[in-house]
Amino acid sequence: MTIEPRRLATAAETAIAERFAARPAGGPGALAARREDAYRAFERTGLPSRRVEAYRYTDLKAALRTLAPAPTGVAAAALSAPWDFAGLARHRIVFVDGRYAAALSDVSQLDGAVAVATFGALIAAGDARAETAGALIERFPTPSGDPIVQLNTALFDDGALISVAPGSTIAEPVAIVHVVTKAEPVSVHTRHVVTVAAGATVRFIEHHVGPEGVAYQSDSLVELDIADGAKVAWARLQEEGEAAVHLGGAVVRLGAKARLDSLSVVFGAQLSRNEGFVTFAGPHSEAVFETVSLLDGRRQADATLVVTHAVPDCASRERFRAVVDDAARSVVQGRIEVAKDAQHTDGRMMTQALIIGDEAESINKPELEIFADDVQCAHGATSGRLDDNAVFYLRSRGIPQHEAEALLLEAFLAESIEAFADEAIAEVLSERLRARLAQRRAREAVR
Repeated sequence: MTIEPRRLATAAETAIAERFAARPAGGPGALAARREDAYRAFERTGLPSRRVEAYRYTDLKAALRTLAPAPTGVAAAALSAPWDFAGLARHRIVFVDGRYAAALSDVSQLDGAVAVATFGALIAAGDARAETAGALIERFPTPSGDPIVQLNTALFDDGALISVAPGSTIAEPVAIVHVVTKAEPVSVHTRHVVTVAAGATVRFIEHHVGPEGVAYQSDSLVELDIADGAKVAWARLQEEGEAAVHLGGAVVRLGAKARLDSLSVVFGAQLSRNEGFVTFAGPHSEAVFETVSLLDGRRQADATLVVTHAVPDCASRERFRAVVDDAARSVVQGRIEVAKDAQHTDGRMMTQALIIGDEAESINKPELEIFADDVQCAHGATSGRLDDNAVFYLRSRGIPQHEAEALLLEAFLAESIEAFADEAIAEVLSERLRARLAQRRAREAVR
């Protein structure tokens, strides 16, 4: 007779159970079953601790002492929230405190090439289209077994269902904006499902922003299915408040001759973990991933990316760059998996960190799992401090110490931003970087 030990739930896990039990109907048919299965899977393991290898450096069980309550009502302050991209994104899908905000959104000029619906409305109406949520995830064992993915599937309240028509080219970016407005701790959960049909070309900006000094929790997941010959550029800007916890991620499938250009910029949150699970499902496809992090205080940013080459003749590039100041911590976990039949795979991964603070830390965990014998795969990592000679050179030209350091930090991080496939988006994000470095320079000047 085998007796399984009973696992004691933490306060956060108890709050999660209560939230799941109190939720409205889980949605039509397959979605309701999928949400129930996800929660039961999460319930068996609970929040991951450092005993789980994938969470060795980001102990969510210790970090999440409780689950903040769901927000109620909509704050008018959202109307002046700093999420505008200087007019770059006419097409906007805005979520305020986890719920779709029609008054702030504008999809009227997409001309039928992009169809947009929201899961909150679909679930409430019992619309079968809501069953698309989770359909891509369950096709792949790694993301479907991940506790953050399971938690999001069980608890998400709203999100966007976006379909891009075959052969269409969307001239301007589509912004998916998440704004938290509450002055007290809340937790918000959103799920987006994006399908880009064959031969289409589209660009997205995903933005997360919230108030400073409020210990809110933000959880958002994207399912992105890129069909044969389609091209997607996806930029992600995380500017959560300094006391927030941010859990984000994407599950991506690429068809044949498809391309994905991805840029993730991390500025905010006390603790953030951004996961990516990418599968090459068709040959002759390419994916490029750039991640930029600017961390200070005691922030921790975890970038975890698993790229699976399941078919031959595909290429992936992953580059992570971080500036780590004060007592902040950067965690990068990158894994390239090459299946037995995925010959002629070309996969490269590089991690680079500048350590500025005396207590700052950069952790790199690269992995290669290769079962094919005709591949080119490699990984590398470097970390160090600013070049004293470069700082001295700038100071000898009359540039003050803090400005000299800021220029070098900008040059280091901007290289990844400027490499992004969309020049206009890259310029907007470069401006955000310069603004953040100016804030750092002002703080250093008064120390």
